[in-house]
Amino acid sequence: MEKTTLHTGYAVQEGDGPFVQPQRATGADQPLRGPVIAISPHYDDAVFSCGQLLAEYPGSTVVTVFTDIPEHDLALNSWDEQCGFTSARQAMHARAIENKAALAMLKAQDIDLHFLDDQYPDATQNGANLLSDTLASTISSEKAASVIFPLGLFHRDHIRVSDAIFDLLPQFPSISWIAYEDIPYRSQVLRCRERLRALSRTCVLTPFRPALPRWRTAEHKQRAVIAY
Repeated sequence: MEKTTLHTGYAVQEGDGPFVQPQRATGADQPLRGPVIAISPHYDDAVFSCGQLLAEYPGSTVVTVFTDIPEHDLALNSWDEQCGFTSARQAMHARAIENKAALAMLKAQDIDLHFLDDQYPDATQNGANLLSDTLASTISSEKAASVIFPLGLFHRDHIRVSDAIFDLLPQFPSISWIAYEDIPYRSQVLRCRERLRALSRTCVLTPFRPALPRWRTAEHKQRAVIAY
């Protein structure tokens, strides 16, 4: 079976890289082709992991996957409680507002796919086929030329989104695909190596290094991160 070309490399050291780029190679000093879309498992993932890159492309769209509000007023899980919320619904409402504020700092648009976060007990609707089909439909409708997505280093939601995107690569051969190492999980070096090693079985790995003017975009990312 022919391998998919997968370009890997490092972005700026403020936390956006390393990156992986499948399919089309984008040279170190070449801009991404627009429209640019970033896939974010949860509301803050894309901003934390590649916010500086997004800031370089105003008008980009951030597609957040797990944004649905639980139908029932579930008992608090430990994460929501630590964040000071009194219910799961309150938590998701607040995070949606935070996300809009953060993306405004990057001059990015937002799309929510309304899948339910894995941390909630009734997250049974998130079938793999439905997720892949929804992502494919969104990418097509937005006419994306470049798609930035998580490498999927840890956390079930991140891995499922990443796997779904990798399954879609053959359907969109003209798109430039770039995978970011998920913050905070990118600090787990062994996980990064294991993920890249697994991908190398089906992909050819080659470098990608975007050139970014850090003095401007780093400040924009800082403001976006503070919004959460």
